[in-house]
Amino acid sequence: MTFNIKKAILALVSFDLCKDKGHDELGTFFCSQVDQVLYTKVSGRGSGTYEAVTFMDGNTSRCDKATRAWSGELAPFNEPISLHFHGPLHFKQVAFYQPNGDGSYSRKGFYHAQSQTSEGITFMGNFGGTAGSGVFTNAFGNSLSFVNSHGDGGAADPTILADTTVSDTADFSMFTDQKCDDGSCGYIQPGAASRRFPGPNRMFLFEFAMPHSPPNADGADPNDKPALWLLNFRIPYTQQYDKCSCWDFGCGEFDIFEVVNKHDEKALSTFHLNPLGFGDPNYFRRPSDGPIKVALFMDGNDGGRVSVKVLGRSDGARFGGSLSAGEVSELKKKSGSGGGVVSEYQINWPAVGV
Repeated sequence: MTFNIKKAILALVSFDLCKDKGHDELGTFFCSQVDQVLYTKVSGRGSGTYEAVTFMDGNTSRCDKATRAWSGELAPFNEPISLHFHGPLHFKQVAFYQPNGDGSYSRKGFYHAQSQTSEGITFMGNFGGTAGSGVFTNAFGNSLSFVNSHGDGGAADPTILADTTVSDTADFSMFTDQKCDDGSCGYIQPGAASRRFPGPNRMFLFEFAMPHSPPNADGADPNDKPALWLLNFRIPYTQQYDKCSCWDFGCGEFDIFEVVNKHDEKALSTFHLNPLGFGDPNYFRRPSDGPIKVALFMDGNDGGRVSVKVLGRSDGARFGGSLSAGEVSELKKKSGSGGGVVSEYQINWPAVGV
């Protein structure tokens, strides 16, 4: 597999790219357009704890939690994760890879829209109790469930995402196709659940477009803010959008490619380790006029590194079943498309307990 990555690069620390260019837009700070953001010292805090959900009762609103310690490479992002998406978005393909030990990586999950191929992947969403999978309770709302082909409603069985632009009402997630029924996934609300993507070292390749939402028929302003992010696996298994999860206690979210302001052409990346949050104000150009390819790698070496890199415009090639050591090295290299501007952002964690 060949990646069209220009060699001429400009690697600067985030601060340098913000000199004389930082500005506020609707409460969000932006600096310069870049092709890659490389986060370093992601493991810098070393260890910590969060409160994990251990029991939920939808009849009484009971939500029990217990303290869980985390440590190690990329912690707590070394724990398994799930991928999440919000429209408007046209996903063309995604591949998940893990290292083999010799520098090469093997593909463990794959989705290709045009051929309607799904290998090792399950699409899900918070639509429990609406279409034959998952549950709904007044206390906790809709649990995780299978999702329909447009990502905007439930389904009774696993369904492949259609090769189309999903609307700004679509909100769906991606897991592996392995059932999680042996207790290893922690507490799970009753209903559908699939295993999450393991770590700590992993690579995802994405191909997608983020076209703008068309006007609403009723004249209301469309929610034109597409996003791609990952969560600690315990969050969607419990209550993704409210208090009965570990999100408020710092188990981890990483916004990979998020349009923060409606109708904007800029996308940011941000770590959330509530109450802590770190994100580079240097931004990616939103692919509103056609699909691009993006690489995400998470590497526990050298203090923990996480990179989001735009590989360039889509070339029609499928992501391969494996990545050679040379291809992996090229993907991890500081380089980008369209001139290759790279922002290096070192995370300065406060001391534990601060």
